[in-house]
Amino acid sequence: RDGEAVALVLRSLRPAVLALADLPCPLVGPVAAPKRRGEHAVAGARAITAVLPDGLRTQVVQVTAVDERRDLALLRLTLPGVVPHLPLGPATLPTEGERLHVLQARPGRPPEVRALEVRAVQVLGDWLTLLELARTLPEDASGAPVLNAQGQVVGVATAALANGRALGLVIPVRYVGPLLMIPGEPRPLSALDAPRLRASRVRQVPQHPVGLLEGCAMPAVEAVAALLGHAINVGAPAYNRGDVEGCYRLYAHTAEQLIDERDDCPGVQRALRDGLLRCQSLRDAEDRAWALRDTFDGLMDVIGRWRQSRPSGPVSSPKRPPPKTYLN
Repeated sequence: RDGEAVALVLRSLRPAVLALADLPCPLVGPVAAPKRRGEHAVAGARAITAVLPDGLRTQVVQVTAVDERRDLALLRLTLPGVVPHLPLGPATLPTEGERLHVLQARPGRPPEVRALEVRAVQVLGDWLTLLELARTLPEDASGAPVLNAQGQVVGVATAALANGRALGLVIPVRYVGPLLMIPGEPRPLSALDAPRLRASRVRQVPQHPVGLLEGCAMPAVEAVAALLGHAINVGAPAYNRGDVEGCYRLYAHTAEQLIDERDDCPGVQRALRDGLLRCQSLRDAEDRAWALRDTFDGLMDVIGRWRQSRPSGPVSSPKRPPPKTYLN
């Protein structure tokens, strides 16, 4: 019965969800709420068309607020008042295990509802806390409103990548409310480009010989790779959302931890010390973050080549069946 009540609430909110078209990437699902929110998907757009639930199309020509660090943008329609507002939920975060509903807009069709549980609350720093969903989201779900069982918006969906795998994340609604209160005149769509006009960076990834890992046991090398991979998977999204200092601190802490713990891998320790030494000559946190990312990528590369160079296990006796191969 509770499920039927939730479904009824969600159906009643369908008219408040619209789709955005004519974007620089294939996205048809951003949110419609007190005003229109978009994020990374709208950057670089020269024209954005809002497709209303009844098929009516109207242009989005103005940006009222942008929060680059949290990947949010507030857009304004040329026809105000034609779409009802979705009610905003409380600033308190949903709890782990709570079921949420992603309302993904689809042009010409009713919104698709995805029911997903909160897997974890990820605190990236004082500036951002994210909700990680129990299942992944498709890329075109970015920008969709995420609702609780009462039909209140508790966040904005965003699709992220880690190790080539899509993640389902929610930017909490507590970061949306302040955008609605920002005073000032609306700006043209070109305002979305300004934060993204960054110069290209020349990478300096060390090319280590496989001998760097000579004498290291397989479990030790795998532990190093796991910790480096975790640091990159957490630090890179933080960097992309604007927390450059936090990304650098995470990378530096990881390097120092491995130097302290991995006396059984002296080559790894030397490479990490070189990376930290390079950081000492750099003033900017962004440059230091990239210096350590280069260091980590160099180690991940040599670990990959070291794995390939390892001799295979002893050949089984002809009288015994070959070992089974298990796919991860």
